[in-house]
Amino acid sequence: MLLSVIVPIYCKPPQFLQECIESILAQTLSDFELILIDDASPDNPMDVLRGYALRDRRIKLIHFHKNRGVAAARNTGLRMAQGKYIAFIDADDSVDVLYFETLITIAEQFSLDIVVANTNDFCTVEQLKPIHPFYLNKKIENIPLRTLNVQHFICRLFRRSTVGLIAFDEHLHMGEDILFIHRAMLVATRCMEIRYRGYCYRHAPENLMRDYCKKFTSTKCESLSLQQRISEMLYLVDQLNELKNFSKAEEDMKFIYYFSLRRLLRYSNFIWKLEENRNREIYWQKFCALFQKKFSKKVLQMPCFNVYMSWIFSQPKPFFGIRFFLYWARVLWEVRHIKQNFYRFTRIFKLTWKGYIC
Repeated sequence: MLLSVIVPIYCKPPQFLQECIESILAQTLSDFELILIDDASPDNPMDVLRGYALRDRRIKLIHFHKNRGVAAARNTGLRMAQGKYIAFIDADDSVDVLYFETLITIAEQFSLDIVVANTNDFCTVEQLKPIHPFYLNKKIENIPLRTLNVQHFICRLFRRSTVGLIAFDEHLHMGEDILFIHRAMLVATRCMEIRYRGYCYRHAPENLMRDYCKKFTSTKCESLSLQQRISEMLYLVDQLNELKNFSKAEEDMKFIYYFSLRRLLRYSNFIWKLEENRNREIYWQKFCALFQKKFSKKVLQMPCFNVYMSWIFSQPKPFFGIRFFLYWARVLWEVRHIKQNFYRFTRIFKLTWKGYIC
């Protein structure tokens, strides 16, 4: 079998789910299996899924009796997958009719471990932009780990033999895809990016999803508490720093250091959303301890930046003025890496400016 497509399902409006499955079944590539995993979704999508399974024998259904999270659902799909390649699709997104054929053609032609595409963002189907024809000779380039699309987990094709031993961290309810893609990129030897917007990424209106989830208030459909989110963010940064460099590429490890410190600076701003001062102090101490453990030695090797960063994370309490300095620490950190990542710098600068004046 050529391809395994894994779709975890939890609390998605049925019209989104149907559009997703229909777009997969309509692919020009026919040699694939579609693994649909119902993560004990409270809206009970199994009736819809069984109808599709009866209609197409390529579909395999998995039903969890208890909600286990998207990481566990994807891990289950990985264990079941039989295809030479693996693709992950979110249950509220869709794909262009040529999506799988295009990615696999490239992967086979260049013997790639990972193929990175781009997204076609939309809110409603009517807003989807036309997808231009894909021309191989003009639209392909080699990419290392430090790519602009390092976080674009959903629009990637993976060789199963490359990522077969990598699993999603089930301790994480958010950011599990970031950790997975970093692990995958460290073990991959050949990757390419194609400028083909074949993955249609839906930005569902917030009020629509909120109203839909309100129907299931007795379930775990609500988001994590802020304390849980901060704890998971700290765990993610810690795990990123524990990654091993299988390919022995020094620049890749420098990128992981840059990326994880960037995350630490970004996540620390969540502290000011906590209502109780006592909680702010507790989590601020955790951020300071993580900085001292993972980053302080390397930061001290950087002239001009070391004193500034060390001063910020030596403060005993998270007074509001530190928030201002944290924003500018993020800007300075991006300036240091501007040659490698100009677009990230401009984006973080806009966020910094907006966050400061709001």
